[in-house]
Amino acid sequence: MIENNDTRGWRIVRLLTETNIKLLDLCLLLLRCTVGLILFGVGSGKVFGWFGGYGLELTIRNFVTMGIPAPLAYLSTFTELIGGSLLMVGLFTRPAAFAVMMNMLVATVLTLPMGFFTTAAYPLSLMNSAVIILLAGPMAYSLDSLLLRALGAFQPEASS
Repeated sequence: MIENNDTRGWRIVRLLTETNIKLLDLCLLLLRCTVGLILFGVGSGKVFGWFGGYGLELTIRNFVTMGIPAPLAYLSTFTELIGGSLLMVGLFTRPAAFAVMMNMLVATVLTLPMGFFTTAAYPLSLMNSAVIILLAGPMAYSLDSLLLRALGAFQPEASS
């Protein structure tokens, strides 16, 4: 079959503009893993002192110095560590994404007075990513989906 230039041109336009529904599962997996890895790394630094972090005692002290009560400091710290881990594997995805979203909302509000691009943009981007994960759900490549299939439970389809 011989194609004219008009047909090839429209194929390029479609390639650049149409959404490939089949890749959405992979896209959400990549987003979940990226956000989860970042949060796990930061959280494990705050809890265990890994990756150049300060460890739990100093982290909590720093939060308290900023005016954040110790119980909320612990909650925030463990939300990053546990929430990040859950997002990476796609287990309890929506509750984990909601917890991360709320945690990053507070972080954004607290860091905004120090400058948007210097401090607040980082937690804001994590919060927005968590919102996307919360709205989309775990998708196919997740432990949530695997457990639902194993239990014979309803497996929601992606709507177009």
